[in-house]
Amino acid sequence: MTTDDRSPDRLPEERPDGPRTDVALDLDTLEREGAKDPFTFRHGGKRFMMSDPQEIDWQKLLVALRDPVFFMTLALPADDREEFFSLDMPSWKMNRLVKAYSEHYGLPSPGEAAGSPS
Repeated sequence: MTTDDRSPDRLPEERPDGPRTDVALDLDTLEREGAKDPFTFRHGGKRFMMSDPQEIDWQKLLVALRDPVFFMTLALPADDREEFFSLDMPSWKMNRLVKAYSEHYGLPSPGEAAGSPS
């Protein structure tokens, strides 16, 4: 059996002329293009800002998509979370907030996402 040099557990070896550069995509140097402005809304007299879902760590985002409280925790800046969660909000307003946020960032609504039950 031969050793596979492409194993993700192996680091590229140094070459005499410098480190190996045989990667198809260098995520360490990648810059995002076309980022949208933050989504802002007013609630309880305060202006809140939610971050772009594409800037949220993908592993946390997958969990947060099933947990609206965790999602809001990730999308709101740390210094706004306590105040936001201390304010009462009827569910119809929360639904409207999620819809407006989704539209702002061009996210599919529930049932539109690939693989969603219709």
